[in-house]
Parts: sequence; C-alpha cells; structure tokens
Amino acid sequence: TLKKPREGGSFTFDARMHERGDKKVLGHRIKENGEKEGLEILHILARHPSTAKFISTKLAVRFVSDDPPAALVQRMSETFLKKNGDIREVLKTMLASPEFWSSESYRAKVKTPLEFVVSSVRGCGAEVTDAAPLARQLQNLGMPLYGMQPPTGYSSKADAWVNSAALLGRMNFALAFSAGKVKGIQIEAENGPADSQDALAMLQNKLSLGNISQQTHDTILTQLQNVNRQKASDNGHEAQVIEGLLLGSPEFQRR
Repeated sequence: TLKKPREGGSFTFDARMHERGDKKVLGHRIKENGEKEGLEILHILARHPSTAKFISTKLAVRFVSDDPPAALVQRMSETFLKKNGDIREVLKTMLASPEFWSSESYRAKVKTPLEFVVSSVRGCGAEVTDAAPLARQLQNLGMPLYGMQPPTGYSSKADAWVNSAALLGRMNFALAFSAGKVKGIQIEAENGPADSQDALAMLQNKLSLGNISQQTHDTILTQLQNVNRQKASDNGHEAQVIEGLLLGSPEFQRR
C-alpha cells in the first residue's frame, strides 16, 4: 500500500487490506505471515526460470538485436539463475558471447529518438546552453522525456521508430541542427577542405561513422550539387550541409 501517494508515496503494510490465511503461488505454499508473505513471493518470482528468460531477453534486445539468438538468451538465463539474478554476471555472459561480436550484431540496433538526438549533440561537439528546445525536438520525434506512462517504458525495437514520417522528422532535425537553427545549441563552425570528397571524409570520421555505403556517399555528393552555388562556395556552409546529411543518413540511425 502507498502511504500518502500525493506526497511522494512510501510503502506501508496494512493488514486490513490483505487476505488472511495460507496461499498457494506457483506451486509454493505460502503460510500466513503478514508482510513477509509478499517478500517470500518476490523471492519465488525472482528465482523463476520465466523471470530469468524475460530479463535476459530484455537485455539482449537492448544491446544485441531486436530478435536476439535463442542460444544467447538461454545462456544468459542460465547465468541469471546460477548467480541469483546478478545482472552484472548476466551482462558478462552477453558481452563475452560470439553473438554479441558477430557481424550480424554490428549496428543491428536502430537508435531511439533520444539516442539519435544525444549522439548528434556529442558527434558535432555542440554546446548545450538551453536543453528545452532539444526536449521539444524529442517530443516532435515521438519520444517526449518521461512521457511514457506505462511502466514498460519506450520500446527499444526498430519497428516503434522506423517509418517514413519518423525518418523525415530525423532528417529535418539533422539539417536544422547542423545549420545552427535549433535554439539553445552552439556548434563551432567547421571550415572543411574545399574538395567535397575530402570534406565528406573528414566529417564522416568526426562522427565516427566508419564506412558508409556507396549509395549514401553518392547521395550526399549529389545533394551538394543541388545546393545554391553561391552558398556552396562557402566551405563552412558546405560542411554544414554534409554534416546534416550524415546525421540523417541510414548509417547514423544505427548503433
């Protein structure tokens, strides 16, 4: 029971609100023992194989892929049960697994809007003087801070964040962000090389993108050719455009 829920709330046991007598939960006989009944049930649930599988699956989905290998989840579940639910040990099993380091798991996860916005700020070395505009951008991208009411929280799977409208929203943010049009953000002007290919390579390295696909490479250079030539002659403006297109690229949407 919550005590004074409108004032922050704290746990309290009220015997009048609980059923008296012994109980049976998941095949276990629970003797009448007041508050300790609940603690005993929590211990039973924590040690249940379904709990181990559920938590291991959640961790694997968060860090490996949206559809993690069953063998990996099984090994993580076994560690969970063997180590009495020690999450650190479960993560060690995951991090030491061949599945975690496989090519199939490399950048298999799509960033949530929060991860996308934060990685944009970090990647560009931007200084945040007012976080409120960024919070509004997150809301526009469908992930308002602390806005998910159910205790399950926001999904970490791609199908919740990948659709044409969502990706267009990310590209619009990326271009506005790199151009310095998001209030409360200061980005140091990037005077890149005069050659577009060199500028693209420099900014690609700055954002730690690794190798981008040939299609992304060619699309960015084509878009640059369509930029107003008067502005494109300004290396700083060209760098902004490239940076924005890289932030909106398929590669930057993954982690």
